Amino acid sequence: DKFNRLAERYHTAMYSRRVDYERRDINGAFITIHTFAHLLIKRLCFNCGYGSSSLRERIYFSSDSENRMNGILIYTSSGDSEGSMGGLVRQGKEQFLGRLLKDSIEDSRWCSSDPVCSDIGKSSGQGPDNINGSACHNCCIIPETSCEEHNMLLDRSAIYGHLEDPSIGYFDFSKNKDNDR
Repeated sequence: DKFNRLAERYHTAMYSRRVDYERRDINGAFITIHTFAHLLIKRLCFNCGYGSSSLRERIYFSSDSENRMNGILIYTSSGDSEGSMGGLVRQGKEQFLGRLLKDSIEDSRWCSSDPVCSDIGKSSGQGPDNINGSACHNCCIIPETSCEEHNMLLDRSAIYGHLEDPSIGYFDFSKNKDNDR
């Protein structure tokens, strides 16, 4: 599928850059969770007024049937009070978390660079070695220091699909048109 082709482009690029590269466990589920982490960081920055370089991600992923895991950790990259006081901690509370997640998912539907971002993502890919799908600085890219994957392996269509085929997204809302907030 589309996301496995993206993962293969990644492996090919890494083999060409490093002789000692060992193939990693990367598939469509990894691309989905990684993209979601970026959307979540961007939404947290918007909601709390953080600079995007003050948050970082940690991806916990394995598709091994005996050790399967899918998780993300978003944390502050500095030891000051910015993360513990103010909006970031509050966003994790029960009354705000659902809205935060829903808004992050909704953010994947549209990019201010669409239709260009979406079209390039569907055709040739974006970024170095075309290792990203529909993911640009306006929708998914975060500062390099915040991303453990160097802003590679991102595609917002993995979250919500795209107009021509919403079913490729993890959250396929095409079947239920009445998704009110």
